[in-house]
Amino acid sequence: MTASTRTRFAPSPTGALHLGNARTAILNWLFARHHGGAFVLRLEDTDTERAVPGGERIIYEALDWLGLQPDEGPREGGPFGPYRQLARETMHRTRAAELLASGRAFRCYCRPDELETRRKAAIAAGEPTGRDARCRDLPAERARRYEAEGRTAAIRLRVASGPVAFEDRLKGTLSIDGDDLGDMVLVRGDGRPTYNFAVAVDDLEMEISHVIRGVGHLSNTPKQVLLYRAFGVTPPEFVHIPTVLAPGGGKLSKRDGAAGILDYRDRGFHPDAVLNYLSLLSWSAADGKEFLTREALVVRTDLDRVGAADSEVDEEKMTWLSGQHLRAEPAERLARRWAERLDVEGLGLTDADLRRVAEVFAKRTKLFGDASSEVEPIFRAPELDGAASREALSTPAAATAITRARASWEETAWRPEPLARALRGAMRESGVPGRSFFPPIRVALTGQLHGPDLGEVAYALGRERTLARLAATQSPTPQDTTDEQEEDL
Repeated sequence: MTASTRTRFAPSPTGALHLGNARTAILNWLFARHHGGAFVLRLEDTDTERAVPGGERIIYEALDWLGLQPDEGPREGGPFGPYRQLARETMHRTRAAELLASGRAFRCYCRPDELETRRKAAIAAGEPTGRDARCRDLPAERARRYEAEGRTAAIRLRVASGPVAFEDRLKGTLSIDGDDLGDMVLVRGDGRPTYNFAVAVDDLEMEISHVIRGVGHLSNTPKQVLLYRAFGVTPPEFVHIPTVLAPGGGKLSKRDGAAGILDYRDRGFHPDAVLNYLSLLSWSAADGKEFLTREALVVRTDLDRVGAADSEVDEEKMTWLSGQHLRAEPAERLARRWAERLDVEGLGLTDADLRRVAEVFAKRTKLFGDASSEVEPIFRAPELDGAASREALSTPAAATAITRARASWEETAWRPEPLARALRGAMRESGVPGRSFFPPIRVALTGQLHGPDLGEVAYALGRERTLARLAATQSPTPQDTTDEQEEDL
């Protein structure tokens, strides 16, 4: 496949993007990138009643966070604009006139109440309700009479009886009878295009090669295929992906309060983890690997491996992936992300402090928000007035442990492993057992009795801060104790 591959994501600006919407955007983006094509954002903004203030901004904010940069769109521009459906009305009218001129469409002057009356009569008689062709071959004289009465005409497509077959990449050949579709309305009496007509025209005009969307749109496909055929062009390839269900089952819906993509951002998920998880929600890599970078996903993406079954959102798995992606971050970049969620000024953190913290504590976190629970207990000034702290610092071994720890670290290379080795050496030389040696050092550094490896704590705090905290609790008369069994830090 060549650069002629063009996919589109066409949301309505009616609220936040939930995980199902985002999964559709991700697969379109990945497929376009895999084939060196274009990823187009088109806003289907004709539902003005449900539109929300800032809806377009919310969509872009979510796509930007996920790293899905459109090649063309309302913000980016492009050769196939405009990229808002409302602004494309002239194109819709031109295409409708083209179908009228070719005889593939006709004007229908029937009022809605008349159509409804006849529909109910057909139901009562046990007859099909899909087709109401009263105006299909309307004489010109009657049409003029209707217009004189003030009736406005809808524009309908002539749909022949018989099977309307179409292809779906995942489901194969599907078919529906033309009588079940009826002569579809393309443009309403008030001049507004119907959804299927506008979408088909826009996809045709924008030269979309692949329509990758949720299976809920499958029923729209034969209607759109008929329009492509009416225009004498080949339809795009259709790929209808399974539904993303809420945890425990049930439909994800903005109306029902489904969590939006930006909610996951605010909760501290790594954007690459959400991208990774959603791309694999119904698709699996051939080797079964689940932790994949976005670069690897672009290379491996394979729509032929999309399963047919719907999938429930598994936040536990997404959280695990978030931890994997967080730990894969370069320390400098992770430090910047953590800085956004920490009281940097209040804790007195420098860029160097943040980089060291990111190096050693990333492995203990899964969400960006976890940084506060790891960093703040260490960098806050240690609380030494509590009963547990006073007890740890008043033991016979405390002064010895703190003095020897400080002496061993003054000349040690400031890296976690050398610091840990030096501290174990100091413990062995002191003759103090580990269970008595390490607690007062930890309390002196953090005010806590438990926490990460002390070599990592000291490295994160930095040489100056570490030695100063030890010095602040040193006794002028350290005491050695008898040798006991060595213990780990």
